[in-house]
This record gives sequence, C-alpha cells and structure tokens, in this order.
Amino acid sequence: MKLLLGAVKPTVEEGKVKKDIRIVLVDDHEIVRRGLRRMLELEKDIKVVADCANANEAFSQVEKLSPDIILMDIKMPEVNGVEATRVLKEKKPACKIIMLTLYDEYIVQSIEAGADGYLLKDARCTELTQAIRQVYQSKRPQEECGELVEDVDLVMPPSADIARVMAFIVQVEKMLGASVRQTIGSKERGTVVTVLLKPTSPAILLHKLQSVPNVQKVEEQRTSPRRRVLVTLK
Repeated sequence: MKLLLGAVKPTVEEGKVKKDIRIVLVDDHEIVRRGLRRMLELEKDIKVVADCANANEAFSQVEKLSPDIILMDIKMPEVNGVEATRVLKEKKPACKIIMLTLYDEYIVQSIEAGADGYLLKDARCTELTQAIRQVYQSKRPQEECGELVEDVDLVMPPSADIARVMAFIVQVEKMLGASVRQTIGSKERGTVVTVLLKPTSPAILLHKLQSVPNVQKVEEQRTSPRRRVLVTLK
C-alpha cells in the first residue's frame, strides 16, 4: 500500500507561518502504517506525505518528496531498515530518520547507519510525536539523547585480577576504537581505566561495553561529576 497526499499547506499559529513536519512511513505491515497514520494525522503540525511497504518504495518516494523525517521499520524483507537508512543518508543526508523497532538490540547498528533517533514500537503516541518534533529540531529522543562522551572512567572492583583487566582493555581499544589515557589500580579500590573515545551517546557506549566478550555487567555511576561506568568482568 502506498498513499500520497497533496501539497502540504503551512499552518498559521499566533500570526506566524509554521511549516508542517512532512513524514514518510516505511513498514512492511499495512496495519502498522495505518495505525501510525491515524495517530499522526491528529497532530496539527505533522503531515504524512507517503507510506511505503518496503525500502525500494521508500527510495522512490523520498527522492520525489524530500520529506523532513522518515519513520523506518528495522525488520523488513529484502532490504532491512538499517541498510535502507545507509542508502537514504547517502542520497538525502538532510532527511532525518527515526527507527521503529520491537528489538532494542538493533539500536547501535541503526545509529551507526545514520539514524537520528529510535523508538520501540510500544512507545506511546506522545513519545512518538515528541521524538518527531525533537528530531526535526535537531534534537534526539529522550531514550538516545544526552551529552556526548569523549572520555570516561571504567571502574572495576578489587576482585578483578590483572589478567582479566588487561584482556578487557585490549577489547575496549579494539571494539570501541578507544585510547587508554591512564590505568590506576589498588587492592582496596579496584581498577580505574580512563579511556578517550570518539563522541558517542551514553546509551551506545553502555551497549558496546556490554557486548565486550569478558564483560558480565555494566552500570553507569551518577555520583561522580565525571562520567564513570562500573564494569563487572566474568
């Protein structure tokens, strides 16, 4: 199913001309597209200009319409949402993309592919519309927003032996592209590894740390003015 609307008329609010946020929906399930369309059509400043059942339809419609935002499903046949995002960001870098998924394990791949934000499909209508407006204004949805990380302290308890700590450091450098600034350890306080890394969101940082092979658990520590992550090794 693919439905195109006519030209979008600007709305007038408090004497000012306000441009509608033009949306393209991409999802292989018709019932999902219909539900999203009904929700979004209740918003005065949001217009769904097209909905597409697959990535190839999306490529064509985005090329024709140059929407402000694409709501992109991740799991689709043939070309999935992550790959479609890569293609669209190369062709239309100014077009912003919000990923919709039932599976939070795809978050990192989506952001790395160029997505500007993500929401789980069970998000409430208010969360979806807020995310659309924030991304449109070059902000990220609440789940993914936050300060960018440039350096972080990785804190391991005293029980972590030196061999496991060194193996962990090697993996962090390799998997996160990080550079170790300093390592301070003691039997009483454990080991603190300060790493420098490319700016990335805290959510993605924690996700990547959790994926390091010998990591059992990661937890952000908010009691310090510096960004600190407690790391429990296997």
